[in-house]
Amino acid sequence: MKNYAEELVYWYLRFNGFFPLTNFVLHRQDLTSNQNADADLLGVRPKFVREEVGRGHVDKALFNSDNLNLAKNIGIICEVKSGMQRHPRIPLDQEDRILYALKRIGFFAGEKLRIHAQTLKSNKVARGDFHEVGKLFISEREEDLPGFICITLGHVERFILERIDQFSDEKEGSRHFFDSDMLQYMIWKQGQGRR
Repeated sequence: MKNYAEELVYWYLRFNGFFPLTNFVLHRQDLTSNQNADADLLGVRPKFVREEVGRGHVDKALFNSDNLNLAKNIGIICEVKSGMQRHPRIPLDQEDRILYALKRIGFFAGEKLRIHAQTLKSNKVARGDFHEVGKLFISEREEDLPGFICITLGHVERFILERIDQFSDEKEGSRHFFDSDMLQYMIWKQGQGRR
């Protein structure tokens, strides 16, 4: 089960056109490490994905020339931290775990898998001709972790609430169809503020 922070990030990725997968287990027998781990979220965003509600409204903090390119198929490996600890432990800075996640995303094969895993060990984005994969770190506090696109949970929440406000008729009219008590509540609460 996702915690509140992972659920917020799940909907952030969905509202940005990703198809997310939660709590992806990185099995110990396939890692050089002897500890189990997970990637909080993996996501794939095809370059031609379009949705009527939203009309291409995406977060500029995630999609810009330094981060992810909307003209490519995008994979995302995401780590979410809801605590305020300094220097959090990040399992996705290890090459074997990055490689494992890249295999699941499925954009690269053979030697390109290893090359992109090595790239992502120290860089926030691995770029191919048609695909790219980024590492996203989302936490309560402002972080500047090398090798990650860093965004705060507050930014994620503001993006979701802004999206709910911008498309209030569509969101309010269908809030019970969202498979998330938290998102249903956020849509209802924003609607109360407009009344």
